[in-house]
Amino acid sequence: MSMITLNGTLLNVYRAPVRKNAEEGEKERDKIQILGDIALPNGEVRKDLMTITVSDYRDYQDLVGGEVSVSVGAFAPQKGSVIFFESKA
Repeated sequence: MSMITLNGTLLNVYRAPVRKNAEEGEKERDKIQILGDIALPNGEVRKDLMTITVSDYRDYQDLVGGEVSVSVGAFAPQKGSVIFFESKA
């Protein structure tokens, strides 16, 4: 499995409510938000906010405001949408 590493400034950590999963009883998902640079073909740089699902947001609470590097996996559930999730190998 190939991994992607996202680098940037950690802006926020939070628990996001989700629909209840009847099998697992899951009610919330931990998330972090990273502001990073996206290189454009013309040489310019665009800032982009990426939201990543993580196993425990508390692992990142003390890092808010600092630079972080997170190994992630990604999938696209629909055209124009990418979901990132923490990948611990």
